[in-house]
Amino acid sequence: MRVLIATSSRHGSTHELGQWLSSALADALKDSGVSATVDTRDAADVDSIAEYDAAIIGSAVYMGRWLRASRSLVAREQPELQTRPVWLFSSGPIGNTDTSTATSPWDKASWAVEHRIFGGRLHRSELSWFEKLVVRLIRAKDGDDRSRDAVEEWARSISTTLAAAQPTVPVQP
Repeated sequence: MRVLIATSSRHGSTHELGQWLSSALADALKDSGVSATVDTRDAADVDSIAEYDAAIIGSAVYMGRWLRASRSLVAREQPELQTRPVWLFSSGPIGNTDTSTATSPWDKASWAVEHRIFGGRLHRSELSWFEKLVVRLIRAKDGDDRSRDAVEEWARSISTTLAAAQPTVPVQP
């Protein structure tokens, strides 16, 4: 089985979530006895998902929108995405670790197994002057609201779904 994890990130935080997810998913699939390769790539570098059996696509959220590379990947590959299990995730916001009531345009993507929203990370020192201006206007605080435990728990859930979908090979006597 080949699984793609494609992310878009401006300052590396969402890519890091993708790496956490990749590591936890590979371990969970191995523990389930599923032979799998998990590729983690920048969404801008993905030309096609045709070679993958499942996909997880995520993006940082800025001003309520996914970054262009992930939006473009989903739009361009939607016919392929509809033929395999796909999970989506968003990274953000800061200061509100309860994401259970957060919504996203992807919540209506009936072809996706699930869309998960994780807390984000904000360090003013990494921001452009325009981003600093926006952060000041909305009075956002620096911090890291990402939870590695939540990402790893989600990876185990995805692994369970993928393992259950694997055809079983009868044991020869």
